[in-house]
Amino acid sequence: MMERQINHMVRLVDDLLEISRITRGKIELRKERVELAAVIRSAVEASRPIIDVAGAQLAISIPREPIFLEADPVRLSQVFANLLNNAAKYTDAGGQKSG
Repeated sequence: MMERQINHMVRLVDDLLEISRITRGKIELRKERVELAAVIRSAVEASRPIIDVAGAQLAISIPREPIFLEADPVRLSQVFANLLNNAAKYTDAGGQKSG
């Protein structure tokens, strides 16, 4: 339990540092036209090891028609990967998440 609490604290500090870098302009968003499905696939690929280790199942439904965004694909992929990682961490083994 102590290790989990330490990991939470480390993550909170990392998040605060990230927010600080963004507000001071130290992180530049590199916006481009990007397809949402490609960003989601990238996030799933990055999160797959954590999902597999957690024993969770992931089902994804992507619209047939492409959805384009003006966004930073790396940062957006990070956002989705963080959501997937949290879902995997806090879902009971054998659990299922769909999106």
